[in-house]
Amino acid sequence: MKLLFRALLLVPLALANMQAFAADYTIKFSHVVAPKTPKGQAAELFAKLVDERTKGRVKVEVFPNSQLYNDKKVLEAMRLSSSKTTGIMAAPSLSKFVKFSKTLQTFDLPYLFNDLNDVHKLVDSPLMDQLATGLDKKGLRALTVWDNGMKVFSIKADKPLRNTPADFNGMKFRIQSSNIAASMIKNLGGTPQKLPFKEVYTSLGQGVVDGQENAWSNIYSKKFHEVQDFISVSNHSYLGYLVVVSDEFWSNLPADIRNQVASALKDATDANRQYAAAADKSDRKKIENDRYAKVVDLTDAERAAWRKATAPVWAEFRDEIGGKLIDDVKNLLAH
Repeated sequence: MKLLFRALLLVPLALANMQAFAADYTIKFSHVVAPKTPKGQAAELFAKLVDERTKGRVKVEVFPNSQLYNDKKVLEAMRLSSSKTTGIMAAPSLSKFVKFSKTLQTFDLPYLFNDLNDVHKLVDSPLMDQLATGLDKKGLRALTVWDNGMKVFSIKADKPLRNTPADFNGMKFRIQSSNIAASMIKNLGGTPQKLPFKEVYTSLGQGVVDGQENAWSNIYSKKFHEVQDFISVSNHSYLGYLVVVSDEFWSNLPADIRNQVASALKDATDANRQYAAAADKSDRKKIENDRYAKVVDLTDAERAAWRKATAPVWAEFRDEIGGKLIDDVKNLLAH
C-alpha cells in the first residue's frame, strides 16, 4: 500500500513535467505532394529548424499527400481559424490564390520567366509585396515562395507536343484552378480541364484527360510519366508555392517566437531552392531512365512558336492583373 501511495503521489509530478515540456504553440503544415519532393523536403526541414530554434516551444506537424486538407480546403480552414495557439500553415500553388488575389496571377503568365533565376529575382524584390497585396484582409499571411520548377507538358498520344495548334487539337489537358492556364491551353489549341492534384494520375490513366503540365518532381513522384507517352520540355511557366499561415495566429505569436519561426522559414526557403534545382535534373534523368515516356526537347523555333501562340493571354489578363504591375515586372526581369 505504501508503494502504491508513493506511486500515486508521483503521477501529478510526472504530468506537471510533461506539461512543462509541451509545446506552447502548434503549427499544422498541410501540403498535397509527396515528402521527397522539394516542397515536402522543405516542410520537414522547417519543422526540424522550428523545434531547434524555439527549443520545443513551437511544434510543427507536417501532413503530406493531402492527408489533412487539399489546397482548396486548407485555405478555407485557415481563414476560419481563430486559434491563437494552433496555426494552420500550407504552401498551395500560386494558382490557387486567384479568388483572393488577382495580382498573383502574374506568376501564371506563359513565358514570363526564362528560368528559376528570374523567379527568384521577382520573389526577392519589393514587387513581391505588391503581388501579395490584400491577402491579410482574407485572413491569410503570405510568408515566402517555394520552388518546384518550370513546367513541362506530357501527353498520351502517337506523337509529342511540338507544333501548335496541330499537336494540341482534340486533346484535353489537366490544369490547376487557373484561368490564365485555361486560356493558355485554348490558345495552344487544346481543351483545358481543371482537376485536383490527387486526381491527376487516375484521370491520365483512364483517359479522362490526355495530358497535363507540371514540374519534373511532381511528374516523377506521382508516376505521371508511367501513363504518358511523351514529355515536351516547354518550360512555359513556373510552378511555385506561396507559403501562407492563418493571419490571426501569426499576429498573436510573441515577437521572439515569431522571429525564430521566420528565421527557420528563411533557411527552409533557401534549402527549397536547392532541392528544386537538384530535382529538375535528377527527376528528369530518372524519368528518361524509366523509359515509359520519351522526353522531347523543343527547338528554339518551336519554343518561339509556343511563345507567340500564348501571347494573347497577356493581353487578355492585363487589365485584371494591372498593366503597370505587369510592366514593372517585365522591367525588373529586363525582358
